[in-house]
Amino acid sequence: MKLIGAAFFILISSCTKSGNQSHITLVKVETLAQEVKIPKVIMSTVEAELFKDSKNIVPIYTFAPLSVQMTELSEAVLSQPQLRFDFPKGGGQLDLKNFVKGQGSFYMSFPSDQFADDHELMHVYYVSNSPQRDISGEVYGLGCGRLVDLKNRLNQLQKPDFLKLNTNGLRYLAVTAGRYIFIFRKNNQVFISQLTVTDSRYQSELCLGAEESV
Repeated sequence: MKLIGAAFFILISSCTKSGNQSHITLVKVETLAQEVKIPKVIMSTVEAELFKDSKNIVPIYTFAPLSVQMTELSEAVLSQPQLRFDFPKGGGQLDLKNFVKGQGSFYMSFPSDQFADDHELMHVYYVSNSPQRDISGEVYGLGCGRLVDLKNRLNQLQKPDFLKLNTNGLRYLAVTAGRYIFIFRKNNQVFISQLTVTDSRYQSELCLGAEESV
């Protein structure tokens, strides 16, 4: 199923958020409309669940905004100590080329303040765009086109220090490259947002046509 999505242009705000932690550099995104293809297996699952509740339901699909945050653990591994990316309705693409600059570890999370309490979480899918790789005797990545539902791990993914990533051997890329598809529901309204994570410096480390078999 194809839905109207967006082409993405990043604008880094000069403003920062302040709090108990370090300042958070806010990265906003502007969009131009284009088509985004949601894998058929995902749409089939969503529709089957909706029609299970009511055969007469008429789903209304709506794109929702999405935010993701990165926090450095090692000094100067990111372009700024803390970065929050605010994507518009439908989500977007995060090219880590522009923000992962040094060597070391950092965290990635999906801040909890963006998710409405009255929306039921249906699924959080991750479609991998990285082949499995052996790095120092450990296997990283799910493999090209592999799909997993992270619904039961959303609470953990919202924690700023849960998903720890490391640049050594491109471990961060093997773990995160791919698409994250968030699907929420309120009555017959279905809210969809997606984030594609990539690093255009390392195309040879990524899969080609990973979603074609999904």
